[in-house]
Amino acid sequence: MKMHVVTATVAGLALAAAGMLAVTAGPAIAAPGAAAARTVPPPGGPVPAGFKPASFTFISASEGWVLGTTATCAHAPCTSVLRTTNGGRSWVGIPAPKEQLATDFSAGLIRLRFADSLDGFAYGAQLWVTHNGGSSWHRVRQVPGDIGDLEASAGVVYAASNRGNKVAIYASPADADSWHRVAGLPLVPGYALLGTITLHGSAAWIVLGGRLYSTQTGSGWVRDSFQCPKDYGIASIGAYSSPRITLLCSGFPALGSTSKELYVSADGGTNFTKVGAVPSGGDGGLLAEPTPQHLFIATASGATWLYVSTDGGKRWHDGLGFADGGEGWSDFGFTTARQGAAIEGTPAEGSRMWLTRNAGKTWMRVAF
Repeated sequence: MKMHVVTATVAGLALAAAGMLAVTAGPAIAAPGAAAARTVPPPGGPVPAGFKPASFTFISASEGWVLGTTATCAHAPCTSVLRTTNGGRSWVGIPAPKEQLATDFSAGLIRLRFADSLDGFAYGAQLWVTHNGGSSWHRVRQVPGDIGDLEASAGVVYAASNRGNKVAIYASPADADSWHRVAGLPLVPGYALLGTITLHGSAAWIVLGGRLYSTQTGSGWVRDSFQCPKDYGIASIGAYSSPRITLLCSGFPALGSTSKELYVSADGGTNFTKVGAVPSGGDGGLLAEPTPQHLFIATASGATWLYVSTDGGKRWHDGLGFADGGEGWSDFGFTTARQGAAIEGTPAEGSRMWLTRNAGKTWMRVAF
């Protein structure tokens, strides 16, 4: 049974908020040299033949990027980045980090996130950064270990570091390489996965050691009292706004399924209310909440499913789905209330990207 479901959050794919997130932090680690000149993004060129997507990121309904690879190229690694300025209707190729994509058997890059038109981050076993829209990329070594999750909002980027079976959270202004440990968040045993970090504007929710930590301003972190039921863990968090978030708990794995419970908070995570029944099919899941009424859970096991609720999580029905043996979702999320995207499978298995512009009623395959 193949399983590639990610537990990243929609926050990193949402509209980038204006302003600067005030982060309470320890001493900043000095950047290794000056950042690349900040210019307009590159004009772009042809899309590489045979491009297969692995991760996407949008900062608006029109402007977005896709990280992927090709089967062959003149000079390995064949990692590629595409950019769109018309909501995915057409794409151009731009320079990419000189690092391979990760596979089941090798370390490399797993995801791509942009904070704005100039500042982008490709991460996994390494962290690669651009401050000029992808005209050039450089490797940043200030965050030790592997990067298990990374999200950007309100002018700040957070990264979850995995090193020596310990998880630490780092932050930096999005437009500079000035990373530092975030004060107020513990170093915990374990491994950070996609979905550790959820952002909305200056508010943040971070899962560490199975506990939920939150801030509305970037400082004054609080360990929230909420815990999933016994034998359940936090699978994913969706943030519609700073006060309203949803939380998916998952547990009791069985053949092709896990028990799932959904909780909603109207006060940023201080208090939660359990909502309705959630489909059990699939192992865990990735939660998206583009509106308080529209909820999505992307999951997979023996097949690949997208569950949809249009009444705030009380009732669910099948949306986009594939009888593909459980290739799963490499990335999934919504940029606006109506526009969302999903990448089914991995490049090694022949991945495909899908886009909706009507809140998930219909999905179209993206042509590169």
